Amino acid sequence: MLPGTRQHACGLTLNEHVNISRREFDTLKATLHNCARRGPASQNTGNVPRFRDHLLGRVAYVESVNAARGKKLRAVFEQIDWER
Repeated sequence: MLPGTRQHACGLTLNEHVNISRREFDTLKATLHNCARRGPASQNTGNVPRFRDHLLGRVAYVESVNAARGKKLRAVFEQIDWER
């Protein structure tokens, strides 16, 4: 692939270092932010049975790929009130 293009394989961006795509990060960050502000039920539009575990798994995946970005998402995840 050319150096100026996004180089990706297996759902990861591989240009300078391995990372998740900007779109995936932004979507997850927005979902977590909306869960913290409006409650998790408002964001579970797909009726995922264990939504908390689902989001926690996605955050852990980001942490395994890029620890700095994962730390930011983990901080937002910790702000969610799961009783709402």
